[in-house]
Amino acid sequence: MKSELRTTHHAPQTSNSSLSSQTVVQATIILTIGILFCRILGFVREMVIAHIFGATAETDAFLIALIIPNLFAGLMANAITFAFIPVFTEHRVKQGDQDAWRITSTLINLTVVVLVIGTIVVFLTAPFIVRLIGPGLAKETQTIAIQLTRVMSPAIIFLGLIGLSTAILNSYKHFIVPAFAGLLYNTAIIGGALFLTRYHGTTGLAIGVVIGGLGHLLTQSIILVKKRGYYTLSLHLNHPGVKQIFLLVLPFLVGSIASQLNLIVDRILASGLVEGSIAALNFAVRVMGLPLSIFGIAIGVAVYPTLSQQAVEGRLDRLRNTFFEGVRMLWFITVPATVGLIVLREPIIRLLFERGAFDAAATSMTASVLLFYSLGLFAHAGNVILIRTYFSMQDTKMPVKLGVLAVALNIVLNLILVRYMGANGLALASSIAAGAHFVLLVYYLRQKLGHLDGGRIIWSSAKIVLASLVMGVVCWLALDLSRPLFADVMPLMQQLIQIGGLIIAGGISYLTMAALLRMEELGKIGRLRHIFRQR
Repeated sequence: MKSELRTTHHAPQTSNSSLSSQTVVQATIILTIGILFCRILGFVREMVIAHIFGATAETDAFLIALIIPNLFAGLMANAITFAFIPVFTEHRVKQGDQDAWRITSTLINLTVVVLVIGTIVVFLTAPFIVRLIGPGLAKETQTIAIQLTRVMSPAIIFLGLIGLSTAILNSYKHFIVPAFAGLLYNTAIIGGALFLTRYHGTTGLAIGVVIGGLGHLLTQSIILVKKRGYYTLSLHLNHPGVKQIFLLVLPFLVGSIASQLNLIVDRILASGLVEGSIAALNFAVRVMGLPLSIFGIAIGVAVYPTLSQQAVEGRLDRLRNTFFEGVRMLWFITVPATVGLIVLREPIIRLLFERGAFDAAATSMTASVLLFYSLGLFAHAGNVILIRTYFSMQDTKMPVKLGVLAVALNIVLNLILVRYMGANGLALASSIAAGAHFVLLVYYLRQKLGHLDGGRIIWSSAKIVLASLVMGVVCWLALDLSRPLFADVMPLMQQLIQIGGLIIAGGISYLTMAALLRMEELGKIGRLRHIFRQR
């Protein structure tokens, strides 16, 4: 019977599949461009902070204070996004917008209440929170962190609601505004750094965080105003969709809290290391996360509504293929990025940050940490698609269980490796835990879906690794040959020429190998460019 149904509807399915693929590709283009601009501006933000404050106690204090707003933002954004989109999509498809917005209104109202209470609690308990997260900080640094925590506490409301508003917009496949709205957040922090820190120190950064969060939220709310006819102040707590989201979100919250706990443990341990260790970890993870943020998050966000729809419709064959294509495209980008970051880590850090208060010692520390963070980049990229595949099928328990195990492993490795490797050990522990998480997610997803086209993934990955290694050798040789031409201390323009030339040489060698190995991903890129021109 199933076979007959597939035969009968074969043509329409092919058409719909092509349409879904094009939608995903177009969304990926939009998100990639938006995230690229946001990340570039984010790097400008980090460069400005590094220039003004360097890897110092003041930077450590700001990063400790920023943990709490980011914690709430991360919990709300991740938990709500993953739980909301598949349930909202299901009720909207089956029951219509009116029913779906009963769920949405309830979530908005509850989220506002939780975030307001959280803001008040954080403001009142700031001294306790700072002593808990940064026990190794000097008294003066803790005092600064307490003040910054209180100043930034209103950002909890704004950053938390951004996650929910993004989920609503993505459910309607609105990607442009969420992709670009983050520019306001980074712009506000840069403005605070440039114009307020000379009078208020790091408090100027904190004010920028609050203003940026508010601006980001208001920008996304412009589109949601068009849906105001559906919104109500009531709470439909007995609605099946609301209960369904709670069932999905609760285990995920456990996983998110565990993940945030891991970040807190990192900060606690780093606060007892040499001054600037927290800043070095932050700057290194920003650099490592750039390719992941630009391409990984873009592809993951773009495919998630499609994965959710395919899961609702029971099209597991299409879901499996969407997963395969997403992972393959991610690794085509992130594996060579990993090799490039490892080989060129020191000149990259020097180019991005070494100026003003950020000296050569800070460059050396940050580049060393970047090496160990980069080792886990491929796993982090794969996990982006894997977790969304689980949640598209409304399975939160398994990825949460595996996530908690990975976090536990990370914390254990942190405690062991920090004794022997300092900040480098914290970065290496993160990479090992990400790899273990990836293996476990693949193993159980394969049991769930029957198979994952493992042979195709392995064959494709082998080609990507081979091409990336050749690229790495080319970059290493080019770097070695260019040393006599470029001094260790040189103007920014010379650094740009050196790094730009090395990246171009590496890129050409990688694409040449990809063409020689006849990698299918090159054709995908060609189709992306064709669709972009059509738009």
